[in-house]
Amino acid sequence: VGYLKTGVGGWFACGEHECHMLTAAGHSGCPERNQSGRGQRSVLALALAVLIAGCAGQGGAGFARQYQLQASVTRGDPFLHQVLANTAQGELLHVYIEGDGRPWLTPERIARDPTPERLLMLELMSLDRAPSAYLGRPCYFNLEDPACSPRWWTDGRYSSEVVQSMDRALDQLVQGHDGLVLIGHSGGGTLAMLLAARREDVRTVVTLAANLDTRAWAEQHDYTPLYGSLDPASEPPLGQGIEQLHLIGELDTVITLAMLTSALSEQADAQIRVLPEVDHTCCWPGLWPDILAELSER
Repeated sequence: VGYLKTGVGGWFACGEHECHMLTAAGHSGCPERNQSGRGQRSVLALALAVLIAGCAGQGGAGFARQYQLQASVTRGDPFLHQVLANTAQGELLHVYIEGDGRPWLTPERIARDPTPERLLMLELMSLDRAPSAYLGRPCYFNLEDPACSPRWWTDGRYSSEVVQSMDRALDQLVQGHDGLVLIGHSGGGTLAMLLAARREDVRTVVTLAANLDTRAWAEQHDYTPLYGSLDPASEPPLGQGIEQLHLIGELDTVITLAMLTSALSEQADAQIRVLPEVDHTCCWPGLWPDILAELSER
């Protein structure tokens, strides 16, 4: 999460999909970026009503029913991971990795469960007819994992421990398949790149609005650097045998084209594609069938 000072005397705690404003009374709301004054306060009031009703997300079983998937919990090293998978058969397994969700409620309050209310990557996976699995990040989905602490969804969200555990989970998921296609949105794209660097069975990496230079991201938004995390921009380039497709929305102000281009400057096989009228979270499902069709032809 990053901290952003507002122009109306408050602070935002900024996670993946939203920023939470800390008011003088100590309550948090969900105003959109670039709003001010009266409009900002009206959004805050609406968000407070939602928060009072409760923001707890579904468990893995609930999402499995909603999307007609199989739910399981896989042990990595050292974390547990929620897995949601379809039953399609094929050589390559598509693995979807979600963004950061909501690590913080306010600048002083860390979320007890950072799982986002909207699972964008699960929405996209539901459109995929290839063998596919949604790999939950450590400490998401409220699995009551004794290895969990807030470190793993705040400063250490992309740490070597997180990557190692997801890598071990992938060892289990890939059984019965010849290789992997790693697909990640925002912070999930960060992890997809870090995982691809560790493995020899990754054929393709697809990122959507991915944070591939965490230092530049922190500087751009005046956020606290993620000192406990790995940074893809500081890692060696991926091997030439791994295809890379990096998608970025033309309207994205969280991850900009300049940030992405700079982060991928040393990646010889990286293809960057700018999508018109798309921002950080909006409109991806409508474009996804065409991207899947392209992947099937590779």
